Amino acid sequence: MKPITYLLLCLTFSASCKKDGVTTTPLASLNIINTIVGGSDAKLRSDNVANIYNNGSGYYSVLPGNPDLYVYPIEDSVNPYYHANKTVVMEAGQIYSLFLGGVTSQITSLLVHENDLAKQDDSIRVRILNFSPDAPPVNVRLSTLSDINEFSAIGFSEITDFKAYKKTGTNTEYTFEFRDANTDVLITSFTIYDYLFGFNHFTLVMQGMVAGDPAPGVTFVFHN
Repeated sequence: MKPITYLLLCLTFSASCKKDGVTTTPLASLNIINTIVGGSDAKLRSDNVANIYNNGSGYYSVLPGNPDLYVYPIEDSVNPYYHANKTVVMEAGQIYSLFLGGVTSQITSLLVHENDLAKQDDSIRVRILNFSPDAPPVNVRLSTLSDINEFSAIGFSEITDFKAYKKTGTNTEYTFEFRDANTDVLITSFTIYDYLFGFNHFTLVMQGMVAGDPAPGVTFVFHN
């Protein structure tokens, strides 16, 4: 090969390398929470490996814009629990939570753009979602303050704002009581224990059936 030809080839290759730099695409973060009564473990169509366990959650990275979110029970990919059909908008670098609840014959979904996860101090932050299909509106109290509602009259598929609770001194754990807002009857309860740190954000999802099976319970959703 003549020297001039070799030099031209090298220059062409070098220019090509400079033009073909590696590019990355910023993604959105999605947490899918599966609390469907009588439902099964599920999958997100873009991820064939990870399961979203019933009464559990799964974290994913998704393309921004209008992603075609398709969540289906692992035994039946034809009949999804949720199909966005490119109707939702997700921004790069943002965090979202998709809550799935109700019963298998009538699934309820709630997509939340998480704008309030950045607050970090010596407090945990808790919010409540009522996803029990046959539950009345509920009040939520602390077991140590039985005459004060921390959250009031939360109807089905309603979610509250985050509320801060100190994790210093003697306030090391909290037990939240979910009560019928009309009769004050205790439906279920959940304790946030002292091994959790301040600055963490959580959603307590009330699920199950008040007058059926499975009995009411609480799914604990960790956000950060």
